[in-house]
Amino acid sequence: MNIKIREAEIKDFQQMLELYNELDKIHSREHPELFKEPEGDSRPLEYVQTLIEDENGYLAVAELDNKIIGFAECFIIESGVFPIERERRWIHLDNIAVMKEYQNKGVGKTLLNSVILWAKESNVSRIELKVYDFNLSAIEFYKGAGFKNISSSMYLEC
Repeated sequence: MNIKIREAEIKDFQQMLELYNELDKIHSREHPELFKEPEGDSRPLEYVQTLIEDENGYLAVAELDNKIIGFAECFIIESGVFPIERERRWIHLDNIAVMKEYQNKGVGKTLLNSVILWAKESNVSRIELKVYDFNLSAIEFYKGAGFKNISSSMYLEC
C-alpha cells in the first residue's frame, strides 16, 4: 500500500465525515448516555475548517488512491495558572481514525508518526490523549506505541 500522509484540506471534508460517522457510531453504541446519532453531519464544516486553519492544531489525512482512509486530529494545549502546576505545553491527540478495512495495516502508526513529527516541529515534547475503556484496540495500539496511563476517569449514576 502506498499511503500518503498530508495535511487535511477543506475538500477532504465529505470523505472525513464517513470516518467521523464510523467513529461516532461506536461511541454512541457503547455509551448512549453520552453520545447520540446526530440529525445532520457529525461535524460541521466550520469545525474542520478551524482545525485546518489553526496554527496550534494539526489535522492530517491518510490517503490511498485519492481516497481518505484515515485521519489524525490534535492541538496544542498550555497549562493553566494554578500554582501547583508546572508551566508546560503538550499536544492533545483527539482522534486517530482509520477505516475498518484498513485497520492493522500500519495506517494508524503512520498517522501517529506524523503527529510526533508535528510535535517536534512545534517544539512540544509530550502527547496526551483520552481513550474510552471499551476501545480495547485503541488502548492496545497506543500502549504498543509507548503511551502510558496517567489517570482514569470514573462515574457514578445517581
